[in-house]
Amino acid sequence: GIELHRAVDQGEFVLFYQPQVNLRDGSLAGAEALIRWQHPQRGLLAPAAFLPALEEGPLAARVGAWVLDEACAQAAFWRRNGAPTLRMGINLFSAQFRVNDLLKDVSEALMRHGLPPSALELEVTENVVLDQDAVVLDTLRRLRNLGVGLSFDDFGTGYASLSLLTSYPITRIKIDRAFVQGMLTSK
Repeated sequence: GIELHRAVDQGEFVLFYQPQVNLRDGSLAGAEALIRWQHPQRGLLAPAAFLPALEEGPLAARVGAWVLDEACAQAAFWRRNGAPTLRMGINLFSAQFRVNDLLKDVSEALMRHGLPPSALELEVTENVVLDQDAVVLDTLRRLRNLGVGLSFDDFGTGYASLSLLTSYPITRIKIDRAFVQGMLTSK
């Protein structure tokens, strides 16, 4: 806990970006912001090493707001410099639905960086959706009405059923890799 507080205060979190490339022409269509922790003693830490503790603790909403702002700044930079239609994917913490006004945070980040809502795709895991449905569903609908893309991440690994897809305003499903890993070899 103390280390996470220090990491937030000292700015030890960094974002890496996984590109999404258009296979037709090789252009950069989008990117997904991935958080890492540049730990002063232990080096660069992958999410598995700290995300569970972060998500459960009091800092999740604060870090989530930072990720949103940082990734929007990067998206705006890339859109101004050669990737005018780039869409940025950002993973949300469940705390962002509870602690802050997520709709306001997203609107302000878009405005601050001069981005259209379509430049953003917010990713939720099925656990976030299953936890607190009414609040989450309402917020997701408002974000969708704003024009922001919404995606289910790791779909199919938890308890979510296909019927969820009819009640949530999702624009993309990211099927967990466990389901597609062997698809070119398996009949």
